[in-house]
Amino acid sequence: MDSICYVIKPKKHGGFLMPSKTFVIIAIILIIMVIRIKNIGIAFRSINTLIHEISHAIMAILMGGSVTEIKLNDNASGSCTTKSKGKFKTFLVSSSGYIFSSLFSYLLFISLGKDWNQYFFYFFLSISVFALIFWIRNTYGIIWTLTFASINLSLILLPTTILNFSNHILLVFGLLIAIDNLLACLSLVYISVSTPKKAGDATNIAKTTKTPAFIWAILFLGFSTFIGYKSYLFFLSSF
Repeated sequence: MDSICYVIKPKKHGGFLMPSKTFVIIAIILIIMVIRIKNIGIAFRSINTLIHEISHAIMAILMGGSVTEIKLNDNASGSCTTKSKGKFKTFLVSSSGYIFSSLFSYLLFISLGKDWNQYFFYFFLSISVFALIFWIRNTYGIIWTLTFASINLSLILLPTTILNFSNHILLVFGLLIAIDNLLACLSLVYISVSTPKKAGDATNIAKTTKTPAFIWAILFLGFSTFIGYKSYLFFLSSF
């Protein structure tokens, strides 16, 4: 009796293995669980903190300002001390963190399956090294950024790993940034109501625009939610 055997191959796009829908669902669940674990969760959440603070730094430089220091703290918070001239430039610098984190996570998602997405590992390595040389001076920030840089360098030096798993790794990075950024926006809304003078970026913008910090916190949350919805639609059409 003749039989026909079929070999089921993992889905590929552009020569790279693509995550399955099951992988995406499991990754989301695990990330939500892991980031709630005190020490381990902080280490993972610091990826979003780095992107958030680097966004402030890049915007400050683009606006002709300067960056004095970046801190990545051991509670997943951070700060970026910048100098900018003019209210509008200060507004752009202060608003860039949450907005760019949302957009960057979406960029990671739409890069899945593209031949060029491996260059994100070079980007992560570059910003880590640059930030270490010029801006990051606190102990946790130095240790964490060195570790993150080492991970990305290792991935770059293992081309087979990038070839087979770059989409999976970048998906996890994107989900970490997107989920933590959304939760940070939710926390910002609460803080802007309970203690509006301690609402970070929202407070800085409130001082510049004379608009309540709560309004800006809501806008950040709305934008993060919108990008999250766009990401959801992308996953529906891609997996």
